[in-house]
Amino acid sequence: MSARAVSLNKLAFPIVEELMENAERYGVAILEARCGAHILDLGVKAPGSLGAGLRMIEACLGGLGQASLTWLELGGLEVAAASRSGRQVLIPTRMGSLRLPAISVWTHEPALATLGAQMAGWKLELKGKVVLGSGPARALVRKPKKVFRALGHEEESDIAILAIEADEIPDDDFLTKVASSCGVEPGGLYVLVAPLRSPAGMVQVVGRAVEACILKLMNLGLNVGAIRVAMGFSILPPLHPDPDECMGRSNDALLYGSVVHLWADFSDEEAREAAKKGPSSTSPAYGKPFLTIYEEAGRDFYSIDPAIFAPAQVLITSLESGRTYVAGELNEGLVLRAFSIAR
Repeated sequence: MSARAVSLNKLAFPIVEELMENAERYGVAILEARCGAHILDLGVKAPGSLGAGLRMIEACLGGLGQASLTWLELGGLEVAAASRSGRQVLIPTRMGSLRLPAISVWTHEPALATLGAQMAGWKLELKGKVVLGSGPARALVRKPKKVFRALGHEEESDIAILAIEADEIPDDDFLTKVASSCGVEPGGLYVLVAPLRSPAGMVQVVGRAVEACILKLMNLGLNVGAIRVAMGFSILPPLHPDPDECMGRSNDALLYGSVVHLWADFSDEEAREAAKKGPSSTSPAYGKPFLTIYEEAGRDFYSIDPAIFAPAQVLITSLESGRTYVAGELNEGLVLRAFSIAR
């Protein structure tokens, strides 16, 4: 697998600048640490917003993708593509019995955008708590290393953009260590932070269906560098005052309420097999609410069967034949129960 010579951090920087220049409109607070690093509070003390969460997704994708809000009609999704202000959005074309908000994400360089930037693959410590770093700053430290060896991407940048899911504002100790690890001056570090219990935090977490799909396929040994375009959507859960419930709902949205469509330079057989192996339903843990899975694993994410971390439905189009192969399906009943939605 190879990646073209780009700087994910520099491509993502205009998105960070947009958030900073329109902080009030996005509900974002801009803080400058004593060391000179920049912190964008998208929901810790600042209110944040759904729009801030969308921009957080795009920054985490290294500027190689777009995110938008849409609606999902349970029992049959019919949508039409449209363009607004240069952004692709999905517009429902018919009324239905129940519609839920959803996050739509697409990228034209899926492996690099998701595995090289969006993936939460950098384990960090913030005030005694483990947090996972995502975003293009990961490309500067090449974490996880096996991913970047596969991608063949070499990142050069004097700025670093990191995103973390956390309930606290990063302190100077955290910021200086991150800047040093990235090989940038503290003034060149930009950290986007949002807790899962916030609108922006929930949006950026459920906007990871494409990432989850591509990571699973890579771990199964498929050549994800052959994927040319990827698009996915996930139902956006209602927030809950209990952090554990928010965590459960966000994962249920991804495992049972998401669809990913990949266009790849695969043969028919490769596309068929990849689609068959892609959905969350390939895991023995499938069918249980995520909080149940989490408790049964002793509240240890690393003890959970990794095959469950995948979209509910996967479609793969072979660009060699034009045929599309589909596996899995939305688990509407589980989603409605998990979100405490009464029909």
